[in-house]
This record gives sequence, structure tokens and C-alpha cells, in this order.
Amino acid sequence: MLKSLGPSQNPLLRKLARGLARLSSSMGWLSVRYPTYTLEDRLQQFKALSLPFPAGTFIRFNEFFVPYVFSGSDRDGAFALGTITEFQRGPQLQFLKRLAQGRLSEMGGRGFVDMDHLIRLLDFGRAAPEIWSNMPKSSQEWVEGFVAGLNCVQAQRKRGVDEKFLGIQPEPYTPLDILLFGRLAGADVNWPIYFSLIEHRLSGDFIEWWNRLRRVGAGVSTSFDSPNSSRPSTAQQIGEFLNSLSRSGSNSIVVHGTRTQSGKPLMVNDPHLGQHLPNVWMMVGLRTPTYQCVGLMFPGVPILGLGRNPSLAWGGTNLRAASSDLVRLDDSTLHNTAEQVVKIRVRFSWSRTRKLRFSPHGPVLTDCAALGRLCGKDNLALRWAGHWPTDEITSFLQGMQAQKVEQLQQAMHGVGVTPLNVLGADTAGNIGHVLAATLPKRPGFPENDWVLAESMASEHWSVQVCARDFPSVINPAAGFIVSANNRPSEVTGLGFLFNGDDRVMRARALFNSQKRLSPHALLSLQLDVTSPLADQLSSQLAEFCRPYLRNSEQAVLCNSIDLWGGAYTADSFAALQFEFLLAALVKQLSVLRYAGRTPSLMDQWSYLSACLMEDLENLTDAERVKIVSLCVDEANRKAQHWQLWGNLHKIRLRHVLGHVPLLGKLFSSKSFPAAGSRETLMKNAHNLIRGFDETSYGSQSRHLSDLSDPDENYFVLLGGQDGWVGSQLLTDQIPLWQTRQSIQMPLRPSRIEQLFPHCIGRLE
Repeated sequence: MLKSLGPSQNPLLRKLARGLARLSSSMGWLSVRYPTYTLEDRLQQFKALSLPFPAGTFIRFNEFFVPYVFSGSDRDGAFALGTITEFQRGPQLQFLKRLAQGRLSEMGGRGFVDMDHLIRLLDFGRAAPEIWSNMPKSSQEWVEGFVAGLNCVQAQRKRGVDEKFLGIQPEPYTPLDILLFGRLAGADVNWPIYFSLIEHRLSGDFIEWWNRLRRVGAGVSTSFDSPNSSRPSTAQQIGEFLNSLSRSGSNSIVVHGTRTQSGKPLMVNDPHLGQHLPNVWMMVGLRTPTYQCVGLMFPGVPILGLGRNPSLAWGGTNLRAASSDLVRLDDSTLHNTAEQVVKIRVRFSWSRTRKLRFSPHGPVLTDCAALGRLCGKDNLALRWAGHWPTDEITSFLQGMQAQKVEQLQQAMHGVGVTPLNVLGADTAGNIGHVLAATLPKRPGFPENDWVLAESMASEHWSVQVCARDFPSVINPAAGFIVSANNRPSEVTGLGFLFNGDDRVMRARALFNSQKRLSPHALLSLQLDVTSPLADQLSSQLAEFCRPYLRNSEQAVLCNSIDLWGGAYTADSFAALQFEFLLAALVKQLSVLRYAGRTPSLMDQWSYLSACLMEDLENLTDAERVKIVSLCVDEANRKAQHWQLWGNLHKIRLRHVLGHVPLLGKLFSSKSFPAAGSRETLMKNAHNLIRGFDETSYGSQSRHLSDLSDPDENYFVLLGGQDGWVGSQLLTDQIPLWQTRQSIQMPLRPSRIEQLFPHCIGRLE
């Protein structure tokens, strides 16, 4: 069913790959082989390492190579966690380290110089030394143990295929690297939008579209550029690149015991992130004197971002708050900046030097040529809360120990970036929600731009607010809490580009249809693919088109989408009809109103669901006669060609090497049908559908905990636990994902021994 990430089954590809490998090896810069490793192979490789585990420290593994760390000491437990993290995800960590440091050109060549310049200006590690010096001793010891484990394995393991291909020579880690990984994971979700908007600030129609954007919200790839352009602008490429760094979506739901069959709370988490290999999460179990918990961990950051301990389950979603501002610098400020010249090493070419300037408001981003050329005479600096010395590691370590929802909320007071909605449920029966962020205290935002004058930036950023200053909720009357990146209520100055309420509306409707929920019912809700706004819009479009139809085939399409119901199941035909009709109408609107240039806000669901009907209603009768019949025919023709939503809309998981010409398919999974859409609870995102589409963003991990039993915790990754190219364990959870199964992560020792039979380390 799945194509392994090893030797291709195509003999021509195999021959080509071997030939290229021999040629590159003879040139001295690359040696590529395609081994295939089983669970037994990987266990033996780990066992063969010289690991100084003390007595009582060991790691158990299940059949999916998921680790469960046991230790009588917190520091030794952190060391063991570091060893298995580096063993499973070492090449991924080495890539992420270079990415966060602005060293992509060392791997990819001169095409990444502008990217590296921008990343060095963003300066992910700027606050790391101060964070480390302020960190409590217990947190420092945990991080130091983790780093020691990483370095123990890094010094012994062989280089991965991907490291050889990218020219990576593995480097040891420091505690500051761990803080760097944390800041990379905390990249502001608004940056891609900011950078894609920069070049349009001086255009004549900017204010009109900006006001629309503020009103309807933004998707993860909003810009004003045409989605049909054959070559994206540099600003677009930078925006898309930054999009891959930020945790821009997710669902998190907690249900009070009064609404469950067991009488105890339930929790589900469904992170929405990039769908690629290896998965951005690792599944981990911990059992040390302080930490008895299971959950998902971002590789390189030794905390569980979501999970469960014996008394508490926690999770969250991106708050989409504005943790950054762009500031227009005055000439006097510009002349008083601190300046640094850096050298960017470039693979297969000579090094480049670039200038970095730092103003009192932050780095001068327009020193990056790709952005500076777009801003005219403006010089823009970035103020980012990630440059403040906030300590997310300590906050989450405290949250992992919390016994009650109130304690979890208090732990989140130290979170800076990424701003989060954090939800929790405890075995005492409580559920709660807190806004976890450290932000400037803003009275609001400018109406006609998002770039601030220096005086306004100084006023806004002079005072910080954090979770204790925002409203929190415990045990709401509804009996459940749903977070889906929707706009928070009654909080001024938090942000201005929130998602709509589509997923929240759907979850509430499903809750209200049942008095008490079982874990199975909550899982079904988590996997739901119906969009209420798509259902509403499809009926409105059918009604709009009917007066201008010319034949029975056109009438059949309108009746079909009118009766559809908004369900993006893989076997849906009406979903195809609706999506192709949307694309055709937007294309004709762009011809009538924008001379064929399609502002990409028109490509976003926020525009389609909130503004499309408004624009269609403003057409003259003659314009409607001209375009409606044409659009319905086009939608009919394309839908008949594809037949089913899952034939057109698919998932293909790619490794970073999966984008390499010719060899890329060796590092990709086989594609499979993807149910769901942009804003369904099970998200598989896309913009307007114009033809075959492989989604790369959406649901990519799942978590369910039933607090009536400490062993009832279930997780699954879209992909697998291992990150080693050639390992069967890189993709072995995809069948579980497709068949709605998951992996149990218990908390009782007896059950752990049953489900995690493979043991490496010293029991006594």
C-alpha cells in the first residue's frame, strides 16, 4: 500500500539512482545509498551504542519504535530522552539547527542567500543567553541532561542519507541550541502575511483589500499576489518559507464530565501543521521522579506540548495573536543602529557578506535585499515578543507536573511565543482554557496599515501583558470548550488576522446533537469533514445561478450542490462541483473587476465564505448573464473528469529530499485520497481547486485522553516515529491514520510493560 523510503521499485529509477550515487561519490561530495531498516535493525543499532545509562535508567519501545523513558533521576531521564531523540531524529535536528541559524546556503547553494540573510535578521537566538541565565536550576539541569544525551549519540552515530545529500557534517549541541529550537517553533504565524503584503503597501488598492482582510481574517498563505502567476515573487517565497516554520493551526477540545458517558472529562487534540516526513512531532512517554506523562514533543525541545499525566490532560491551538509589529524607522534612528557584517557560506560557490543592523525597535528587516527593494524609501524594523527573555520550557515543565487545571493555567503565565490557547482537563472533573502569551499592551491597531510609526511602537511595546492579564475560563456552563484558532472575545489589541468560526460552529453543532459523549463519539467529531459555511455558500451559489441556467445539465449541478450538505468525504462528487464552480466564478470576477489579476485574498476561504456572494450580488444583470452559464459548464466539465473528491485531493508525504528532481520520489510516500478541506475539523487545506491537488498542510497528528482511566491515552502520527531515511518506521503509522486507529500510551507500569516489550538500558 505504501512506497517505502528506500530503493525504488522502478528498475529505471534504481539504475539512475545508483549511477548518480556512484558519480557523486567519485566527485567526493556525496555518497548516497538507500538502506532499508526494520524495527529489529533500529533496536540493535541503538543497543550497539555506548550509552552510560546508570542503574534504573532504561527505555522501553513498542512495535512502532515509540520510546518510554524510565529513570530514578530527572537528569538521567532527560539524558535518556536526549539519546533516543538524537538517534531517531538526529538528521532532522541538524537540519533545523542550520535553518534556525540562517545556514540554508551551506546545504542548498546560492539560491538561499536571501533567506539566510532574513533569518539572521530575525535572530531566533537573540534572547537565548538571557533566558538561560534566568532559568531555574531544575530546568537547567533537565536541559543539560537532554543535551548530554543528544551529544552522546551524535558523536557515535553514522551520517544519514539526507545529511550526506545536503553536505551536513553533524555538530554537537549546547543548551542555547535547545532554546534556539524553541524560538524556531515559536515563529510568528503572522510573518508570512506581513512579508507577502509588504510590496503592496504602496499600491492604489491596498487600503480596500487591507480593510477586507481585517474584516474577514486570514488563512495561512494570504497575500495580494495572483495565485496563477507562474513564478512567485521573492516576498511570496519568503512568506511560504516562514509559513513552514510556524504552528498556524489546530483543534483542541475538552468535555466536562457532565457531558460524557463516564462522568469524567475527555480531551482531544488535532494539531494542524505541515504534512511532511519526518513528522514535526515525536511521541514520548516519561517516568521519572517528577514527570510521569505521555505526549508529543517537538524534536530538540524536551517538553511535551500536549499530553497527559495521571491527573491532567492538556493541549492547545495557535492563538494567532500579533506577537510582532513592523516599525517604520526615522532617519535619525536609522543612523544610530548597531551594525554587524556576517559571512554566509554557500555550497558549491563563494561566501557572501551581508549587513545586519539592529535598531532600538529590533532588526532592520529591509536590509534584506529581497524585502528592501519592495519598500521604496521605507526602512522597516521588526519588534517581536520572541526577542523578550520568556521561558516556555519552564512553563511547560511545570504544566507537565500540574495536578489541576488552575495549576496548568498558572504555569502558562511564563509563555511568550508562540501565543497559544491552552486547554486542560483534570481527574477532579474540571476543564479550563487560558490565553498563554506575552504581548505588548496595545490599545488597538492602525486602520489603514499594519506598519507602526516609531512613536506608536514605543507606546505599545513599553508594557508587557501575559496570561495572568487575559481572561481565563474554568468549567463553562456549556460543558465543553472548543478552540480552533478562532477570534477570542473581549480582548483588545490581541490581533487582527484570526480564523473564522467554521470549525467551532461545526463542533458545537455536533455537541448539541448528543447529550453525553463517549470517546468514540469524540473521535468521530475529531475526524469530521463537514463545513457549515461551505454548506451555506453552496446553497447561496445555487440560488444565485438558477435564473441564468440554459440547460438541464446546469440545473442538475445547481441542485446537487444545493443538496450537498458541505461534507468533503473522499467519495463526494458534489464537493468537486462546488469547488470547481467557486474557482470559475472567482476567475470571471477577476476578469471583470481586476483585468484578470486575481488578488490572492480571493483564493482564501475567509474571502470566499464572507465576501464572494457580496461581490457576485454587485454584478450587473448583463454581467451575470455573461459569466454564470459559462462558469457552471466549466465546473460540470471538470467535475465529470475527476468524479470523486479523493481522486483529485490527495496527501503525499515528502521528505525535504522529496523535492529533489529525479530522485525525489525515492523520498516520498505514495499519495492517498484526502478527505476534508480548508476549515473542516479534520483539515486537509487547499486554496481554490483548479486541478489535481496534493495537500501539504493540515491534520498530521491526533491525541485522545479519557480521564476516567490513566491508561486511556491514544496518539497517532501522519508518518511515523523514526526520522531515519530508509527506516520502515518513518511511514509505518500511515495505515493507522487511514483506518482511524491509534497507539495506546498508558501510564500504569504494568500496562506499559505489556505494550512496550522491547527494553534497552539498565533495569537495576
